[in-house]
Amino acid sequence: MKLFQGMDPIEPKDVDLAHEEELRLAALRRYGILDTPPEAQFDHLVELAVRVFDMPMSQITLVDEDRQWFKANYGLATSEGPRSESFCSVTIVQDGVMVVPDATQHEQFRTYPNVLGEPHIRSYAGAPLITPDGYKLGTFCLIGTEPREFSEKDQDLLASFAQMAMAELKLRQALYDVSHMAMNDALTGLPNRVQFRQQLIEACRRADVSGEKVVVGLLDLDRFKLINDTFGHLAGDNLLKDVARRLKEATATSDVVARMSGDEFVLLLTDVRSVVDIALVTKRLQDSFALPFLIGDQEVFVHWSLGLSVYPDDARELDALLGHADAAMYRAKQAGGGHTAFQRQEDQRSTLQVERLTALHRALEREELRLYFQPVVHAESRAVVAHEALLRWVRPSGMVSPLDFIPLAETSGLIVPIGRWVLRQAVDTLKSGRLQRLSVNVSAVEIRQPDFVEHLRWVLTESGVESRRVLLELTESSMLEPRFAAVLKEINTLGVRTALDDFGNGYSSLTALTNLPVQVVKIDRSFTAPIGEDTPAGHKALELVRGIVTIATALGLPTVAEGIETSEQAALLLKVGCTYFQGYLFGRPEPLA
Repeated sequence: MKLFQGMDPIEPKDVDLAHEEELRLAALRRYGILDTPPEAQFDHLVELAVRVFDMPMSQITLVDEDRQWFKANYGLATSEGPRSESFCSVTIVQDGVMVVPDATQHEQFRTYPNVLGEPHIRSYAGAPLITPDGYKLGTFCLIGTEPREFSEKDQDLLASFAQMAMAELKLRQALYDVSHMAMNDALTGLPNRVQFRQQLIEACRRADVSGEKVVVGLLDLDRFKLINDTFGHLAGDNLLKDVARRLKEATATSDVVARMSGDEFVLLLTDVRSVVDIALVTKRLQDSFALPFLIGDQEVFVHWSLGLSVYPDDARELDALLGHADAAMYRAKQAGGGHTAFQRQEDQRSTLQVERLTALHRALEREELRLYFQPVVHAESRAVVAHEALLRWVRPSGMVSPLDFIPLAETSGLIVPIGRWVLRQAVDTLKSGRLQRLSVNVSAVEIRQPDFVEHLRWVLTESGVESRRVLLELTESSMLEPRFAAVLKEINTLGVRTALDDFGNGYSSLTALTNLPVQVVKIDRSFTAPIGEDTPAGHKALELVRGIVTIATALGLPTVAEGIETSEQAALLLKVGCTYFQGYLFGRPEPLA
């Protein structure tokens, strides 16, 4: 007796169709559009279609596994319906625009409930929404309650509406992709330092209301370099993914685990009432790492050092809170690992920091600060269109890196007098006629000063320099505080333009782009650096920059790609549409001769 005797054989064609449908549904899921709230750009399209075609109903539909869902809906009193009763589900399995002049005379559709009953459909025309790789997600359709023919011209126009809807879907996905990549670590999928800082701000605000504590923990893996050197960087990356998973499993769902950089992670513990709550978390972490990790067939034990600081007990300023956790972590590492909490007596600033801060106080009077200038060129012509003024500190012992003294200036408040000196020097340079346009970096601390705009107005008026020759570059951290929007508008009223600096490497890029009056977008060098490499990272970086340029262009904003060092990078970035370039390829920062 043969197995499965009497059963109908499965035709290869049926298998192919089922597989094709799986791929189509997967493409639909990737757009993340199902069951999302209404969005004006889609609603405007169906409203326009109703007027153009003089039809009572129009929809942008998406055909799911067992239903038809409307992203935009004009004239139909429902948001979805069964796929089995959907005209659009038939449209997506055919080629081109599907037209039904009279549904009551159509063998397949005349028994549909929406034909026999409300809304009594008589005429239908639907054009498929087709992805770049050929999958049909749904339709742009027109529905009438009277019979109607659709000419070839009508069908072509409806297909154009479908293409416009698909373009909006692609732009929407690009916005999401850029937002996700800007807010999450590419390797582990954890929040990055950008998203972590946002969540820390919100957690501290809630703690101010509830009276509870917030704990920040900086966790560094001990001797991780040895693992990279022994097993290779690919094995090291896989280990970091496993570490991220265990950290998530060891913390509560209300807590946050983020990756700061390299082998450094940060924990945000909320709803903390006492030290006992912290002890429970550290015990779970210890238990989680008691088991070995596997690298190939090799068992490896991973140890960590964790420093903890508590809001608001240890600090109310976020940078100070993170700094205290970092100091405690360093002390834990010196002690051989484990965890320790911040202790003010033991975790004072290092002697070097104290000495450097004292010297920075006197840097202006000793004339140790200098302005260096780096050219910005037009992407196509390579003509110099402006320069960026960059601050340098030249001590008798040598030049101090801006990465070392700028944060020190900001946390100490010295950035305010230093920033005003920089602005004045930059404007004087323009007044001398030696340079035509200059961009000047401005920190969030400077923007917070009540007289910032007034001081800017005075400098411009006193010097007689045209305001359009000055561009102020603001980091994304400056965009977090809602009050800054009003300040930026005042700056723009003076005729001074503003740029969003280091786009994608800050706090709320998309919000800043859409809501704040900035006129230029500067793409951070961390995105441009891998471009030109024939690696997954290089290809991904180029596509990410392409997405950023697409979004900026859609908002009418020119882009400046920073950190360009090779001709190949310049060629690729020109191809994706960058407006201006800046980097060593076109000139290093130099003082004026």
